[in-house]
Amino acid sequence: MAAAVALAGQALGQTGCTDYHKFNCDRSGDARFTVNGQSRSAMVKVGEETELNIIVYRGQDYRISICHDEKILGGELAIRLVEKVRVPKAEPDANGQRGYEETEKVLWDNTEHEMAQEIEFSCTATKRIAVEVNAPGAAERKGKKAELDIGCVGILIEHMPTPGLGF
Repeated sequence: MAAAVALAGQALGQTGCTDYHKFNCDRSGDARFTVNGQSRSAMVKVGEETELNIIVYRGQDYRISICHDEKILGGELAIRLVEKVRVPKAEPDANGQRGYEETEKVLWDNTEHEMAQEIEFSCTATKRIAVEVNAPGAAERKGKKAELDIGCVGILIEHMPTPGLGF
């Protein structure tokens, strides 16, 4: 019976996070922005990094904002936007094939921007990027299972065509 109650609690927690970004993240004040279908919410364990891989397209402006359960995950989350790029390997393998490897280029890190929980940018080239999120946890974590603290994180992505500038 206790196992059934625990499983029901987990199922309710997962259900509660499914649309977390829809109801908890602040939308842009600019009505031209629309919600992007790549927006997601998930359960995140304190201290473990999680990432959402998305594609941003040339000619679009994006706004990415993060919302989270502050009671469990702490006041601010560490967020990075990282471009994933496939490059040829420097050395060929045993068969003489070079193949490819994935490299990462940090485009934005909120630890260098006063822990901002949102960013707006224009995309000049289509790119595959990862939104990396790390939750340090609340200042006071109590109980035997504090290391198992899990909370909801929402990543709200909004986009609009890049406005034309000038004459």
